[in-house]
Amino acid sequence: MAASNLSWGTEAARLAGLGADLTTKVSTVFAPSDDALAAYATANPGATTMLQSPGGQAAVTAHVVPNSALKSTDIPEGQSTFNTVAGTPLMVMNSGGKLTVSSGATTARVIKSDIMAGNAVIHLIDNVLAPVA
Repeated sequence: MAASNLSWGTEAARLAGLGADLTTKVSTVFAPSDDALAAYATANPGATTMLQSPGGQAAVTAHVVPNSALKSTDIPEGQSTFNTVAGTPLMVMNSGGKLTVSSGATTARVIKSDIMAGNAVIHLIDNVLAPVA
């Protein structure tokens, strides 16, 4: 899953025990950028330790849509809802080709799309999404 500005995301997936799954299984990953993860870690001391817990795994998988490798052009205009690996809804808004994703009260902009990694398509986002129960 290594790509420019994704080193923290790769590490988060590894700590959560999901590194290989995210590129070997067909999926769409809305991965927070290094800057987004750094800001999240600063605002949430202990976030790195939390990633090694079941809650951390749920937080990472709340960014992953399984069984579908969606490129930005595959996401229809308007709002779409996808279920994540964590079992939570992820709303994706396509407004004239500009994508935003929301989970609960947290919204992120897609800042780079269509990064191919194994069987996954990664979309780099500017915020860490909060999973909804």
